[in-house]
Amino acid sequence: MCKYIVFFFSFLYLFCFALEVKVPVFDKSNSVCKIYSYDHGDKKEITIVFWDEDHPNPFVDLVYDIYRFFKWGRFYDVETFFVLKDYILFEDDYCDSHSYYQLEGLHNSAKIPIDDFERTDNGLTIYVSTWNHMFSNRALANTEYMSFTVKGFSGTRKDVEKIYSWRENIRLKMSVILSFVMIFLAALTISLKNKQRDITVIKALTTFCAVLIAFLNSNGVEWFIAFGLVFGASGDIFLEKPEKFIYGMGSFLIGHLFYSVGFGLKFTVFPFWNLVIVFLVLLTLYFTVLHRHLGAMKFPIFVYLIAIGVMFGFSFSPLYKNLYYLRFLLPLAGGLFVFSDFLIAVDRFVKRVPARHLLILGTYFTSQLIISLSTIF
Repeated sequence: MCKYIVFFFSFLYLFCFALEVKVPVFDKSNSVCKIYSYDHGDKKEITIVFWDEDHPNPFVDLVYDIYRFFKWGRFYDVETFFVLKDYILFEDDYCDSHSYYQLEGLHNSAKIPIDDFERTDNGLTIYVSTWNHMFSNRALANTEYMSFTVKGFSGTRKDVEKIYSWRENIRLKMSVILSFVMIFLAALTISLKNKQRDITVIKALTTFCAVLIAFLNSNGVEWFIAFGLVFGASGDIFLEKPEKFIYGMGSFLIGHLFYSVGFGLKFTVFPFWNLVIVFLVLLTLYFTVLHRHLGAMKFPIFVYLIAIGVMFGFSFSPLYKNLYYLRFLLPLAGGLFVFSDFLIAVDRFVKRVPARHLLILGTYFTSQLIISLSTIF
């Protein structure tokens, strides 16, 4: 009878345990995205998804991120360990480091007894001890930590890879393929435009790739971004007919409103001073470069400026959540969109822009691709 009681309490401890993962505050941009757990009967598998990992050398970090994207199909960093009755097993991700940015002796295997871990009200404490998210049962000296706990996400390491890796996820794989197709079609569109060919169909197909990427990855508020891309694709068709310029501008204006709502709901609402700076820049460009050349289009262009300014402001939203690569890519997309539209206005109302098709379409297609990919994160 006694052995059954011991077994019961051991089972209860193993599968009702609480776990707290601590990441240094100074590395919060690479902190925990989600924590997954899975019961195997005799052990509990814990898989932690981190937004990214940054090598101490920025150049090496960029090269490694590209390598990781093609080798494992993701930018996310994923690490796994196992909780057993008496110990926690780290198969290749343990490092009792003295410096968070050390480069030697990182991937170690270890069986650490349960009693060697700190306990708090949130349970056993696992410390992230290195930049590439090796674990330890001891804190780094003089380091402030932020805490994360297991919150009901269920899945094995294999399940997690099917969510975050394009090599394992058909939806992400299609998004990668469509991205390369869009880049090819964008280059073809610019080339044909330079030869004075009718590029209406090929241009529409280019932005349709962005629409498909967004539709593949939209679930909830992302649909605002997807519909923004739909109106952008409509605007592309209108802009190929000079007499329908106003309809194209109207389509893009509606698209910017959808983008703004989508960015705000998906990411966060940016500080008001951000919007003030954006409009100071845009109004300066409007009154110093465009205003006196617009004639009857002064008011429509001004309204459009307000809409694209709001979109540009909201494109900074991921920055305030330290959200992965999107924290600088989405503002880049917003800026490229503004730049492209500004060149269109200069080219139409002020003077012919040198290399106009490359500059206008190149920046525009890049912006649309990044915006479509923002639905993934």
